Amino acid sequence: GLSFTKQVDRDWGGQDRLDHVHAMREFLAKDPRLDTKRAGVVGRSYGGYMTLMLAGQHPELWSAAVDMFGPYDLITFSQRIPETWKPYFRIALGDPENETDRKFLIDRSPSTHLHQLACPMMVIQGKNDPRVVEHESRDLVENLRSIGKDIDYLMFANEGHDVLKYENRVTCYNAITNYFKKHLMV
Repeated sequence: GLSFTKQVDRDWGGQDRLDHVHAMREFLAKDPRLDTKRAGVVGRSYGGYMTLMLAGQHPELWSAAVDMFGPYDLITFSQRIPETWKPYFRIALGDPENETDRKFLIDRSPSTHLHQLACPMMVIQGKNDPRVVEHESRDLVENLRSIGKDIDYLMFANEGHDVLKYENRVTCYNAITNYFKKHLMV
């Protein structure tokens, strides 16, 4: 319900991230049917953000990661979103102009933690995304490549905050499948 959904307000990448880690370590790792030594993580939008946080803060859990449209730096993300969204995000996420909130946004930014990335990552982005603008993903790709990380970048010139055109969906989801096959199959 709504109260569950709102628990993430002012806690992006906090308890929800730890829930994923707990599930991996305490449940999935103990299931003999699963090989969690070859686990991949993928997410879109906020799920892309979560993918980045999990891959950066818990690199030992993942053998491959795919981020779709995930915010990389919460300060620049907050500055780049549409003006009409900024009041809501100041409430739900934090105000980058407030010193305490700014420290929180830096701590909860994937950019703060992804230097620890230990697996290959694919980043998928729409050039016309008004929410998580293409520059966020380009910053991620350029910064991680500059420190020697294995990063693939798939940018769709005619998409926004999703992959909606049929031919792009085929390309996108085949690329994700092939990426995970390459990095997770033994």
